[in-house]
Amino acid sequence: MQNLLQELIGTLQNDERLVIDGRLVKNKVVELALAMDEGLISLLLGNESIKKHFFKEIGKALVFDKVAFQSFVSNKQFLPDSYTAFKNKIGLTADREYLTESKEVVLSWAYKDCVLEGGQTKEDQKRKEIFWNETLAPDEIDRLLAPKALSNFKKYDKDGEHKVDAISLDDNLIIKGNNLLALHSLKNKYAGKVKLIYIDPPYNTGSDSFGYNDSFNHSTWLTFMKNRLEIAKELLRDDGVIFVQCDDSEQAYLKVLMDSIFSSENHINTISIKMKNVAGASGGGEDKKLKKNIEYLHVYAKNYLLFSPFKGVYSYIPIGELVKQYRDNGVSWKYTTVLIYSGDKGYIGSTVDGSGAEIKIYSRNNAIIKSINQIIKDENLSENDAYNKYAKKIFQTAMPQSSIRPRVMKKVNDLNIVGDFYSIEYVPKSGKNKGVMYEQFYKGNSFRLLAWLGDVSEEIDGTLYKKDMQGTLWDFVSETNNLTKEGSVKLLSGKKPEKLLQRIIEMSTDGNDLILDFHLGSGTTCAVAHKMGRRYIGVEQLNYDENDSFVRLNNVIKGDKSGISKSVDWQGGGSFTYCELTQHNANIIDKIEQEDTTEALKSIWQEIEKTGFISYKINPETINENIHEFEALTIEEQKQFLIAVLDKNQLYVNYSEIEDEDYQISDEDKKLNKQFYGEV
Repeated sequence: MQNLLQELIGTLQNDERLVIDGRLVKNKVVELALAMDEGLISLLLGNESIKKHFFKEIGKALVFDKVAFQSFVSNKQFLPDSYTAFKNKIGLTADREYLTESKEVVLSWAYKDCVLEGGQTKEDQKRKEIFWNETLAPDEIDRLLAPKALSNFKKYDKDGEHKVDAISLDDNLIIKGNNLLALHSLKNKYAGKVKLIYIDPPYNTGSDSFGYNDSFNHSTWLTFMKNRLEIAKELLRDDGVIFVQCDDSEQAYLKVLMDSIFSSENHINTISIKMKNVAGASGGGEDKKLKKNIEYLHVYAKNYLLFSPFKGVYSYIPIGELVKQYRDNGVSWKYTTVLIYSGDKGYIGSTVDGSGAEIKIYSRNNAIIKSINQIIKDENLSENDAYNKYAKKIFQTAMPQSSIRPRVMKKVNDLNIVGDFYSIEYVPKSGKNKGVMYEQFYKGNSFRLLAWLGDVSEEIDGTLYKKDMQGTLWDFVSETNNLTKEGSVKLLSGKKPEKLLQRIIEMSTDGNDLILDFHLGSGTTCAVAHKMGRRYIGVEQLNYDENDSFVRLNNVIKGDKSGISKSVDWQGGGSFTYCELTQHNANIIDKIEQEDTTEALKSIWQEIEKTGFISYKINPETINENIHEFEALTIEEQKQFLIAVLDKNQLYVNYSEIEDEDYQISDEDKKLNKQFYGEV
């Protein structure tokens, strides 16, 4: 497909008014365009590709988009004497005004109007990174983002690897390949179907796994994220939610970027996650900076009005550990009293709540109350065993801010009843006990309410935990320090604890909801989703060998006992389907790497020349005329050269070209592709 840029230059050169000394004059092109010159308009209409991109059909008329055309020809890539629309720096702009002149702010940076392919495979690392400008190169972008052919389909379950006979929306799916292209390939089938997206992208720190080709400064990193977040939003359900984890390197820019894509009105929370203790954190020390031990989760709804509130999210700490913390810090632990027997119950009268509903009041005589220490001594129990045994009967007293207590207290005083222990029964109009008969206890002359440890604790795997409603500071230091054995994979750099993903999935999804992670890494998201009975799609373009998500998910199917397995009673089972984006020249690259003679590599050159998968910078005739220089290279240099001449800007086969015999796609893969894209 001829580049639109070259088509436009060729077309404009047909107008002699625009050419001086054999070169197009950019200013004259812009001048005639803004003047809606009839000759120029007619010339542009004569080219179908140009007409498609710069004219809009309104009713029965074609309208020239002179603003888009001016932006196009003003781009520095159009002609050498360019005008640069954006300086090569990052800043905050608002409709090209200064911040002080506008209330609306969007993030702006060099390459903001570009699509970054962002390759990270072995072959990708041998090329310069590709920025496809959305204004300058729409034809390249159309091809780049077109649905890709899939191949190497395999299904895995407890019995091992199987041939794939059919593709279904219910399948768990792992896709290997460029994640931007994979996301666009998912669009036709999965747009509006994903409930939760979680990603933990490379952080642009220079020391993480972000091995993209130009080290990714702010501009390229933001372009990389923008392209993927825009298509990710389309995949979300209207009530869907996205969590994006990052560290301090880019979180501020990422927040503004996500505000512009998802809208600030759809921002739910930014959560701070303590991932390390200060002693194990990076940075700081002899430097002037504080050490970094916090990461962030930016959380956005696709549509806040349709988003369902998060389910109860709690932080848990073992009671024994919490009591010890209080004791070590010299703080009084309040839950130290046990109601052994609630006393003889006798009705003494009634009062009413604010709505006029009855509240029955009872005296409680002969109640038996002991301290937890007395029980430990009397029953020869450990502190943990005592708390576990009497969890539902342990209490502290409190002075509640409620209209109920003063009404009860007044009624008892009016009746001149002398006592120390009372209970009431009523039906609450709100709260967790709304609509059901509820019993409360009061103690002492000031009617202090008994607050039960059982209401704020939960027994998990035989251990009693204090639970508190979770805020936006999450502590996962302990889980991060014990990642080594999770999933039987060792990818520690960037690997996240299963309990972190469990919390995110529990709070935002229900059983069988679809979850997407397009920076899958070692596979934590999909492993946890599998164990929790959710459907999932994972995309990863790097190969982590024995630490790959593919290996981890097979371990999960076989009954992996690490991570959250015990808490969800994971016994193994289930399945997932694996496939890959089909590359143009993958077979040729494999052949190059396998050969070890000059004659064999020269034969491969002839095959490359025949197929046409050659970089536009390469003139095949020049290579053939100087083949003796090729022969003088070492075998490794010859291999490097052949890989270099391949057109790696088109690494993947478009689905629309699946019948092309040059790509050697099997009939079985063709059938599965047609199922995947809904053509059968």
